[in-house]
Amino acid sequence: MSKAFQDSWGVPLLGCIPDRPFLGCPALADLERLFKTELVSGQKHRFRHYSVDDMNLITTSLTRFLENIRTKHPRTLYVCHVTRDDIILGFMAEFQRNRRDDERPFEASLLVCGRKGKYQMADEVRDMFEGLDGAPVMVVEYSTHQAMNMIHNFTPKLNIDDKNRVRKAVEHYEPYIDFDLLLERTS
Repeated sequence: MSKAFQDSWGVPLLGCIPDRPFLGCPALADLERLFKTELVSGQKHRFRHYSVDDMNLITTSLTRFLENIRTKHPRTLYVCHVTRDDIILGFMAEFQRNRRDDERPFEASLLVCGRKGKYQMADEVRDMFEGLDGAPVMVVEYSTHQAMNMIHNFTPKLNIDDKNRVRKAVEHYEPYIDFDLLLERTS
């Protein structure tokens, strides 16, 4: 490929970088920007990343949801409708239970969806978030379908504040780029 670029266009190939799926996983901070909102709790987890494959729309009963959250991949982004108080409260209770039992790290997040003016989170439920220290929960003014489509179509960018992703990107890209040639061509 290097020879083809040089022979055809006189352009040197500076590197050929294989895909690294983690770099394409949005962090909660990316979703805050996408939805123009902020986490209502769990701000310390803003740079936790979620694969689109680990996104789960909750349409089942509370019992099935709790089974799911206890057995699925721990880093799952759950999506529910704002009217599902049972799921929202179940998520909060599972977070508290997990913190007490310390079975495995609680890395799940909850995205609560509902269109402004049409559906609202109960004030009593919203007040409960204030006492909840650490569970990442975000409320967005989109339908569940719209929110999931937006996440699916979203391409996260590097964010200088996301130290983990920046470090992983440098570690990933550095071995595949000919920095000597790059410096030679730009000096």
